[in-house]
Amino acid sequence: MEVNSTTNDYSYPTEAQRKNPVKELDKNAFLQLFVTQLQNQDPASPQDTSAFISQMAQFTMLEQLTNMNTEITKLKLSQEMGQASALIGHQVKITSDSSSSNEVSGQVEKVTLTGDTVQVYVNGTAYGLDKVTEIK
Repeated sequence: MEVNSTTNDYSYPTEAQRKNPVKELDKNAFLQLFVTQLQNQDPASPQDTSAFISQMAQFTMLEQLTNMNTEITKLKLSQEMGQASALIGHQVKITSDSSSSNEVSGQVEKVTLTGDTVQVYVNGTAYGLDKVTEIK
């Protein structure tokens, strides 16, 4: 009896994916490993129930830690946005790099959130909130 594939779509990792392996496992990778382990266990001697419960607890903990990290990131951005908005109309000094020769002074015109970065606008140019070195 011949068995044909349901699709002709086959994928192999690209050269870049093989050279740059993933260094961290996320919750999806953990769940995929867990399901694969369950699919390949020996039916004559199934996995110990306590080990199964332990792995489920680990997965639940991983999920909650991921959710907590997301919420903490949102809270941090909200706090930074509040701090930056309090600077609107104030004179500030911005240092654009480690040397003091690249200092910009001016009034904060507006505040934006770009990606995961809060930016203040001084003299029409955006700077990260972490670049503010002095408030007058």
